[in-house]
Amino acid sequence: MPARTGSKSDRKTAHKVISPAAIPAGQSEQDRLRNALSVRRTAPTLRMLALEKLRAAIIDGELAPNTRLVERQLCDLLGVSRTIVREILRQLEAEGWVVNPPYKGPTVAALSFDQAKQVYEMREALEGLAARLCARRATTEQIAELEAVVDEMALAQSRRDLHRHLDTIRRFYEVMLKATGNEILAEFLSSQHHRLTRLRSMSLFQPKRAAVSVVEKRRMVAAIKRRDEKAAQLASELHIRKAAEAAQIAYRSDEAMVRAASAGPKDRPKPARRPPYKATA
Repeated sequence: MPARTGSKSDRKTAHKVISPAAIPAGQSEQDRLRNALSVRRTAPTLRMLALEKLRAAIIDGELAPNTRLVERQLCDLLGVSRTIVREILRQLEAEGWVVNPPYKGPTVAALSFDQAKQVYEMREALEGLAARLCARRATTEQIAELEAVVDEMALAQSRRDLHRHLDTIRRFYEVMLKATGNEILAEFLSSQHHRLTRLRSMSLFQPKRAAVSVVEKRRMVAAIKRRDEKAAQLASELHIRKAAEAAQIAYRSDEAMVRAASAGPKDRPKPARRPPYKATA
């Protein structure tokens, strides 16, 4: 360890010189520091709005898998600078919504069905365990919160509000994972949030899937409330298997979009569009 230089009193004096608390209020030095350290809010807000809009366009299927994301066009569509477009593309790439293959540029990610199948296998095992632990360890308050979130989820489903539905699903798992009392399990599944959101958005587009998903979560919560660990785990595993079946149907539709995008100009069929979010019971 390098030797400290200067006396103890010198070190204290040096600390006082650079401490903001040591600068008397109203002095020009304080104003200078405030100007240097103040956070600009306008640009980050605009960036977040543009990020949410582009992410929503991908989730909603407005931008199909393998669609090229041209910076100039995005600047035009979003009404923001190229700097902001580049930042949000990097963010979406980190989240898994966008890929950047060589010689092609940013493109809407197309998760293969094999990859999705592996994700669902992981979910069935780990979320089944999470539901079991939740039934064992959840507090009365956490169970009440799960019930309240499922009620909100049902309302979003009845209004066919996909984004609110996805948000309530996120909150449902936040509460459930915290209630497991297993920080490592919760941290790992939370790290998969954006990838899971993509798959959930695909499965919820299938007719009646959103309504059935709410019913399945009510069964999970009922088992958790009874402290029936086995029933909670089985309900969670069944929920994941049903979601995987719905996602498989969605994948067939997305593969048709990819084939259409890859076809030549003359033989390119009209791209298949995902049906609007429809979740009638």
